[in-house]
Amino acid sequence: MSFSERENDTAVSPDESEVSRLLEELKAEPGVFDRILPLIYEDMRRLAGMQKARFRVGPTLQTTMVVHEAFLKLRQSNIAVPRNQRHMMRLANMVIRQVIVDHARQRLSAKRGSGHDDVSLNEELAGDEQDARAVIAVHEALDRLAERHPDMAELVIARFFGGYTLDEVGEILGVSRRTVARKWQRARAWMLVEMGADE
Repeated sequence: MSFSERENDTAVSPDESEVSRLLEELKAEPGVFDRILPLIYEDMRRLAGMQKARFRVGPTLQTTMVVHEAFLKLRQSNIAVPRNQRHMMRLANMVIRQVIVDHARQRLSAKRGSGHDDVSLNEELAGDEQDARAVIAVHEALDRLAERHPDMAELVIARFFGGYTLDEVGEILGVSRRTVARKWQRARAWMLVEMGADE
């Protein structure tokens, strides 16, 4: 059973039940999706801010823009209707990560296509390029981890990008905190080795 499937087993708060009710309505009436955003907006801002900080994204990418673009991607996608708020936030987390990665790729593409020399007199722009490369390196390493160890990749997504604690991940997965901590150490070590190999 995957991380997303086990999310159904956790306790649901009153706000989550309202989102879950709207998600149920969404199956019959797609227009309901627009009523969900105000209920999860602050959670999405928190996730976007956390991911921007983790990726060390510069000020050129606004948190509000990330949230709005992620919400539009969720709204326009052909993914299955999320089962509950946790599932919705997990999907939002993945889409937010993709928005940040896409932004990094666009910045590198624009830099390559600009016709300018690689030497930059503006340290901020040089930092943006380094940050963009780091974003892509993390994303690609996580993809490779998912191919080999999907359970550890889900753990990295939950901890690093979702901000879940070891206890929360353990509760969702139905395993002890100790097991989660051990897998987290292995996943982190694997990611560091993989990212070092990219350099």
